Amino acid sequence: LSTNKVVLRNAVYQSVTPKEILREKMFNYLDINLNRDENIVIVADSLNRPIENRLKEIFSSATILRPEINGYLLPELVDSLLVDSLPNRVILESDNFSLISSVSAQMSAQISDLREVQLFTTYHGNVYENGNLSRKQLGDLRFTFASGHFPLKKSEYSSFQERYIEAFGKPPNREAIRAYDLTLDFLLRFAYRGGVDNIDQIGETEYQENRF
Repeated sequence: LSTNKVVLRNAVYQSVTPKEILREKMFNYLDINLNRDENIVIVADSLNRPIENRLKEIFSSATILRPEINGYLLPELVDSLLVDSLPNRVILESDNFSLISSVSAQMSAQISDLREVQLFTTYHGNVYENGNLSRKQLGDLRFTFASGHFPLKKSEYSSFQERYIEAFGKPPNREAIRAYDLTLDFLLRFAYRGGVDNIDQIGETEYQENRF
């Protein structure tokens, strides 16, 4: 259940999509879907300079917006770099909650009838699950990222999720759902094969929010 690199020995499987794969998917997505004539702005903290450089190679005319040391953007600088004449595509690269919160709040405030702003990231880490991060702002920005799971809508709660809510008073988070899906998948594969040998040769399976 880790995005970090795992040594894949016999009977060792990595159920979470590695960060590098998700990033490559997003690099390809951005390369194909973003128009070079649009106003592309890259916001990356000091820990993500290699990602910034990779994005700059793809979008050579993109504007680089560097955050301040304390993890925020200068409002007047944001306002001056976003335009009304073109769609604004902002790519954010950070695991710093303060910066992510600042960017989402300021970019959301820039949206108007004349100004279109959309937010992207090449990696959606656990910091985005922080309950203090405004889901409305991210929704207004049509926040786009690659994900290893596909969450169900509230109206689509499964029996497992309903039982979880009854037991704990809140819906299961994605780690709990993945653990449930993974355990169920292992048990079914184990029962089908009669052991752990070659359980990965059964093919693709699909459960609550995950495929294996």
